[in-house]
Amino acid sequence: MKSFPTLLIFFLGSLLFSSHNLWSQTPIDLKTNDFVTTTIFFPSNIKKVVAPAANFKFTYEIGSNIGLLKGRKGRPSNLLVITEQGYIYSFALSFAEEVPEFSFILTTDQAISRTIPSDVNGSGGTKIVEQPSNDNGQKTGTVNEEPNENVAVYDKVDDKVSQVQTTAIPVRQKDSISQESIVESNTNIGEGEEDLYDVDREEYYRIFCENNYLQKTVFKRSFRQNKKIAVRLNNILVDRNEKYFVVQIENNSKKAYDIAGLSFFKKSDVGQLEKIMNPLYRFNLQESIDPEGINEVVYVFKNFNISAKEKIVVVLADANSDNMVILPLDYLLINSPSN
Repeated sequence: MKSFPTLLIFFLGSLLFSSHNLWSQTPIDLKTNDFVTTTIFFPSNIKKVVAPAANFKFTYEIGSNIGLLKGRKGRPSNLLVITEQGYIYSFALSFAEEVPEFSFILTTDQAISRTIPSDVNGSGGTKIVEQPSNDNGQKTGTVNEEPNENVAVYDKVDDKVSQVQTTAIPVRQKDSISQESIVESNTNIGEGEEDLYDVDREEYYRIFCENNYLQKTVFKRSFRQNKKIAVRLNNILVDRNEKYFVVQIENNSKKAYDIAGLSFFKKSDVGQLEKIMNPLYRFNLQESIDPEGINEVVYVFKNFNISAKEKIVVVLADANSDNMVILPLDYLLINSPSN
């Protein structure tokens, strides 16, 4: 019976350790708005960013470990940041009229995973190593059992950062000296990796579309309907060198609607449809829409503008008939994206 208190303490300690590991795998909640700039301090310089939805803006300078976040009213989104040490941070972003915290200091324990350079000279690329599970199913902090010079250097930097930081996030900015120390301890860690936009353009398009295709409509009057089938322009976004058309197809009937195709044309002043516009990328176009269902689609084109005498025409074709839904878009819409 004397051993019962000892077993109880061991059990409670194991439970707290497990809860800590599970918490480290949870996205970090950030609230922001367009009046307040939220400052995020990472343990090392920022290497790569998977951008959030258009109503959030995350900026940083190359070779810096400080990110600045602002947001305007809209749907929640997500942000992914990878540091030069290889730590991957996931954030759940949401708009709030009042922002409770303005500054966040991150530790390596709050990363959801880590990428490890496989070669010091950069010949082998990188690999993602998730935290493995022990016999009890709990995730441990072991990243790589093999010796690695880069990892040793990073661990030393982590120790320096942990000595500077005295509180876990969320933490309000209170001590500018501590924050400056964090910046100084990370200014000489590696060089940035190539941007995903240059490495894998199609994957970049997919991520951008996935982050933006469910936004509410911005152009409320820009829609056409034919026999309970409607085509609506929800948004036009510009990113890098591309223009994104977010289109919503609505099946308001009691039976499934089969899609033969969704096409974009440029219409001149004469009234003739010119050659069909070929998109760089299509996202989420379904072959069939369920009764009373909705299909949100994104078409990506090389960025362009049109003259006042031209129009872009979106044509939805029915696979089982000659019926079409034709949505004209004038130059005011095309040349004035929402972002």
